[in-house]
Amino acid sequence: MSPPRRVAAGVAGGLLAGALVGGIGGRLAMLLLRATSSPALHGRQTDDGFVIGQVSGNTLFLVILTMALGVVGGLVYLAIRPWIPARHRVWTMAVLGGVVGGATFIHPEGVDFLLLEPLWLAVALFALLPAAYGALLSVLVERWLAADSRLQTSRFWLIGLIPLAVLALTGVAGLGLVVGMVVLWALGWLEPGLASAWRSRPITWAGRACLVGVTGYALVALADDVAQIL
Repeated sequence: MSPPRRVAAGVAGGLLAGALVGGIGGRLAMLLLRATSSPALHGRQTDDGFVIGQVSGNTLFLVILTMALGVVGGLVYLAIRPWIPARHRVWTMAVLGGVVGGATFIHPEGVDFLLLEPLWLAVALFALLPAAYGALLSVLVERWLAADSRLQTSRFWLIGLIPLAVLALTGVAGLGLVVGMVVLWALGWLEPGLASAWRSRPITWAGRACLVGVTGYALVALADDVAQIL
């Protein structure tokens, strides 16, 4: 399987998972919290830019932002995927997404965790959403990496690269990410041994240790934040 086709699967999976879970799921979560919170909060802006009780242009922007973040997540998944046994990828990504994502989005000083009610529901939703993203991302990417998938058996894979072109136009960070991916593609073609080295036993175990370390660090931070909120 050529590197561009693999990247297309990661980009497409990340984009769709980000849109469904981060965009639509995030908006539904905020609507639920609006219904369970005081009506006096309507019109207040949340930490993520949503205006409580309103659907506006900011909502569309945030959905697009979650799609862009989803693409980045898809590329990260492709990088760490060789380190995770195939049968454990879905739940591993769910745990990694829930813990790291929860530690990123849940913070005691935020409006979301000071005013929205009930607080336990806000905490649960902001941990479950990134966990759901991680699981769905793995399912979609694995499906589209399969040899018999439409993405691998036709030119449909080219559509999966379009978001990268859009991402490159979003700013320096997006352009840097795309340039980095192009460099990796070139290295993968010119030096096939590099890909084999990335999947080697020493790198695999070092990568797994890094994932465990990141998850452990994020779990401690998440537990501390949740304790302060609840």
